[in-house]
Amino acid sequence: MKDNLISVTIDADFREYMVNGKKILIGIVSGRALMELKKDIPNKPNPREYMGKKNKYVPKMIKTLRYKPELFIYINNGIHITAESYIKNDDGTTTIFFKNGEGVYNGNHTKNVLEKYGGKNSYVIIAVYFEVPEDEIVDIIIGKNSSTPTKEISRGEKLDRYEWVKKILPDYKIKYKESDEYDLDIATVLHIAGIFQVDSISQSFINKDHRKFQSYLRSKGDLVKKHNDGKVDLDKTRFILKDLFDFYQFVRSDEECVTLVKRNLENRGWLRKGVITDSLMFNILNALNFALYIPEKTLYPCLKKGYDLDRLKILTTKVFPQIVNNLKKYEDEGLKVSEICREKNIYQEIQNIMLVADLEEKNKDLVTVK
Repeated sequence: MKDNLISVTIDADFREYMVNGKKILIGIVSGRALMELKKDIPNKPNPREYMGKKNKYVPKMIKTLRYKPELFIYINNGIHITAESYIKNDDGTTTIFFKNGEGVYNGNHTKNVLEKYGGKNSYVIIAVYFEVPEDEIVDIIIGKNSSTPTKEISRGEKLDRYEWVKKILPDYKIKYKESDEYDLDIATVLHIAGIFQVDSISQSFINKDHRKFQSYLRSKGDLVKKHNDGKVDLDKTRFILKDLFDFYQFVRSDEECVTLVKRNLENRGWLRKGVITDSLMFNILNALNFALYIPEKTLYPCLKKGYDLDRLKILTTKVFPQIVNNLKKYEDEGLKVSEICREKNIYQEIQNIMLVADLEEKNKDLVTVK
């Protein structure tokens, strides 16, 4: 059986304990021993890949190892590993065997830093757990990493909850786990999809009611967890998600729209890093529900005939000066961005502006046809 396992031999002083009828190895290993490992300990269970100095704790660990290595064992939380079995060797070393999916589930950054910077007088505690229930491992990982913290998006990646999004947006640079370096994360994509959730009884968009939409905006942080736990069905937006995401990316970074916000609105909360923030973008997106319909049989929202991505882009950029003027009135009343989004029905105000402009375009088309 061990032929199918990965083995790593560690020079460490391990002691075996029995807890709830299962073996646990607790040991102390030197930084030098980790530097001299001939094989790397697997990191399969851990949703957090090594991020180097982009992880804020890595520079601190390196500093401790360089200047006060003897303090490292007191400061660090250690390395936690799941494994299949182990044997103690005659030379005092321990060989640990891993099956697929086992390895470091907490302390991967510690392990990587010690492998590179560990040396004399640096030590770390290692705990190796055996017979860990496979169906509980994800929750164990998240619980163990919660103080770090591991983000909910990483848990969803570990659970393969984003596969439907990856099929719809295969070539998009989206952050699916904490170590990804892209600006837009899967949480944003799910929040966009969540705007167009359908009430199966009334067969209408839940967030068409502006009070429910305002509540959604306040509690949208819970959406990713609910999605990952299977409590909300967001993949029903699969037929419109690509268009919605393309629309979102286009408008938020459109030079004319961004310039209008910069020149006319005083509150900083409308822009961040040179693009329009979600506080405004989600309201604009929800305003588009007039261009969508919900088929009775599937309840999968689709664009109405005559509406496509280009038409919605043109319509939005055309009315954007009016949208900004409306927001400016609220700013003149002394309201902040959060207060405007919370207290004012700006989604429907934006929609009304769009509907008037859309009707004008339709009338022009009719005149042209005549």
